[in-house]
Amino acid sequence: MNLKPLQFGSVSIDFPVVLAPMAGYTDAAMRTLCLEQGAGAVYTELTSAEGIRRDSQNTFAVLKTAGDEHPIAGHIFGRDPEAMAEAAKYVEQTGQFDWIDLNCGCPVKKVVSRGAGAALLKDLPTLGKMISSVRNAVSLPLSVKTRIGFNHDTAGHLEIARVVEESGADMIAVHARLAKNFHGGEPDYEKLGEMKQQLKIPIIGNGGVQGLEDAERMVDISGVDGVMIGRGAIGNPWIFSEIRRGPLEAGGTGVSPAPCRLEEKRDMMAEHLRRLVELNEHRQEISARAKRYTAEEAACIQFRTHIPYYVKGMFDKKQLLMKLATLLDVNSILEEMDKLVAKNMRGE
Repeated sequence: MNLKPLQFGSVSIDFPVVLAPMAGYTDAAMRTLCLEQGAGAVYTELTSAEGIRRDSQNTFAVLKTAGDEHPIAGHIFGRDPEAMAEAAKYVEQTGQFDWIDLNCGCPVKKVVSRGAGAALLKDLPTLGKMISSVRNAVSLPLSVKTRIGFNHDTAGHLEIARVVEESGADMIAVHARLAKNFHGGEPDYEKLGEMKQQLKIPIIGNGGVQGLEDAERMVDISGVDGVMIGRGAIGNPWIFSEIRRGPLEAGGTGVSPAPCRLEEKRDMMAEHLRRLVELNEHRQEISARAKRYTAEEAACIQFRTHIPYYVKGMFDKKQLLMKLATLLDVNSILEEMDKLVAKNMRGE
């Protein structure tokens, strides 16, 4: 794949295939697994600027890193330029992050109803003011995560690109679908290419990448400077090593390598769970709030959203998925996973 190292400001990404920010998924446990599998950079989950402003312990927990995660962006969302600038200052002062990223593309109703995320694509003056305010508040490099538009009646992709660049962003990452379409329909890589031609700052493409072929297709069509992977990495941190290897090591055919062995999936799930437990132990240590669940129970509950992706493609997985609500300790989850792996290996 024709990708060169990506540089913007003081940030250097050797292999610019990166993990997208995803609420409820891209905590330190998932990020570190993806970095170890070859992700060029990672982003935190969506972090509320107002939550930072209100000294919310839950918000600060979202920004918790494993300490050795680099390159990493602190990913914040909001609508008020002043609040976003304050939040960006806090993110910078933690000393944990290589750059700051602004969410201007999340289509989720709870975010859009506040005028944040993708709602900003319907109000480009506010979008520009917000970017400028953050740019003036921090010295870290600044990027924007957005989409090609909100719907067909609002600002177009080239106008969005112009405002982002002129307002002071050092890089832009663009999901190649309209916000109204969420993750449905074919991503429009041609529009990414048009943005690439107009922009002087680097552009990373996002949307529809489930493997090596998709990544190559995006780059070939659009010429983007990097590739961002979201849902394709859930339950599949190996996607980054697959893309790093490229078509030659896939047999010279241009197709993706065969999926990892079932034992590898089981071992990765065990490691993912272990890291989630550690993350929750730390969160509970720094929080004065009463704990409804133990760190292990909280980790198992959080892992429920990952398991369907890890077992995708296995037969007879329904029994495991139906039991998830009752599994609140790591050993129970792994015992059920062992049964499923054994059945699939025997071909039952």
